[in-house]
Order: sequence, then C-alpha cells, then structure tokens
Amino acid sequence: MRSIRGLLSLLMSYMIFHGWAVLFLGIGIMSSNGWLIGLGSAVILFWFGPGTPVIPLILITALCIQRYILMDQRNKFKLKDKWIELKNKNYFKEENKT
Repeated sequence: MRSIRGLLSLLMSYMIFHGWAVLFLGIGIMSSNGWLIGLGSAVILFWFGPGTPVIPLILITALCIQRYILMDQRNKFKLKDKWIELKNKNYFKEENKT
C-alpha cells in the first residue's frame, strides 16, 4: 500500500464497500432527497454495526485490486494466508469462539 497503485486500490476498495453510501448521504443532504439520505444512512449504519468485518474486507479487496487489476508485482500474497492472518487478529470474533 506504499505506492500510488496501493493508495488507488485502497480508495477503489473503500468506494466499493462504503464510499458510495457516504456520497449518497452527502448528495441527499445537499439536495434534500430523503431516499438518498435513507439509503446512505442505512448502509453506513450496517457497516458500522457489530459483527460486520468491513475493515478486513476493504483491505483484502484492496490487495486483490492492487495485485490483479493494477498489476503491481511488489505486492505478493496468498489470499488464504491473509485471511488467516486477519482472522487471528480477532477481527472475526464470532468465528474464533467456535
């Protein structure tokens, strides 16, 4: 993530999961559109809720975008290893209890 491609992939990944809802909320507030405000608020509240792994999903998606779409060869990883690493850091507290 220490390059322009890494930052671009992180921005793209954030926009996929969470950023579009922030834009909907902002546009809805500026235009007084209740539907956009409601949709943006609902998605933001869902991702901020307990048990939703938004940060690991954004990071893993950003790594995949950087590696496979933006063709950055410096970022070599195995998806399964990254998933296990994030799981061991207690991002997925419910799965670690079982």
